[in-house]
Amino acid sequence: MNRVDFSNLILRLTASAIDSPPQDHQARMVGWLHEVTDFDAAWWGWSSFKAGKTRLINSASHNLPASFEAAVCAMAPIDPFIRHGRNLSVFALSLDIERSAVAPDYRDFARTYGLAHILNGHCRLDGASSYNFYMSLYRNDEAAPFSQEDADAFRLILRHLEQSLSLSLRAEIRGRAPPGGEAALLDIEGQIVGATRGFATALAAAALTPRRQASLLRGLAQDQGHWFGTGVTLTAEPYHPGLIILRLSRPGLWDRLAPRERQVAEMFVAGRTGQEIALILRLSKNTVRNQIATVYRKTETKGKLALARALSRI
Repeated sequence: MNRVDFSNLILRLTASAIDSPPQDHQARMVGWLHEVTDFDAAWWGWSSFKAGKTRLINSASHNLPASFEAAVCAMAPIDPFIRHGRNLSVFALSLDIERSAVAPDYRDFARTYGLAHILNGHCRLDGASSYNFYMSLYRNDEAAPFSQEDADAFRLILRHLEQSLSLSLRAEIRGRAPPGGEAALLDIEGQIVGATRGFATALAAAALTPRRQASLLRGLAQDQGHWFGTGVTLTAEPYHPGLIILRLSRPGLWDRLAPRERQVAEMFVAGRTGQEIALILRLSKNTVRNQIATVYRKTETKGKLALARALSRI
């Protein structure tokens, strides 16, 4: 890859991350990567190698069958990339399946899916996350093997891919945060995958021990619902299979509202009409009108502008 191609790729990734939700951004990302690196198929997502377990979330693939992920996950104990790179913050390695020293079962798996040449890498996510961004590129037996130069270039690209995905994800998480609050994305074990910049500081207001905090996040991720502390209120909701959005608000007007009233209030101050809210939440227009009136009463405000200002100060 030449310097101009690399620079153009970075500019495109950054612009797309700012303007696009994560799923749309990933689709563009792979298309642009294909322009600078030849491959026949790809697989990527987030992985965690914690407590002897490999966990994958939010994974996606290009030009691979639906059965592929389950098959590759079954190979985790003998996966040469996990064995070599799990403790490295940035890692890239290429393998020629027929010439490299790999376990027979792993070679059979690769042959089943026509993966003659593999280029795999990962890099740690920034912040409090225990996850890596990982990606594997594949070529069939008619293509040339990945070279050391390919692996070196891929190691550089990985960090930019991860940063662009994290930027896109943070923008979406910020959009899910309550007015004036923070938000984080959790896996089903309560591990933080990504968060708004002020989430950790705001959560510290709850004055929880590390063990209690870990237990609380795990419980919210698995059972969802609400938790009311002395310094914060936490609300866990589904986001994506295997992922939960955790919304954090500080005590104040927001906590005077019931969960459905919060939904209505958020949509209302965001510009939705009563009719639109009724359609989205499958409520009657009268119910929405009554809930908006209740929100005004509980927050001691009159008018949408005053309500938006009051909630933004939380």
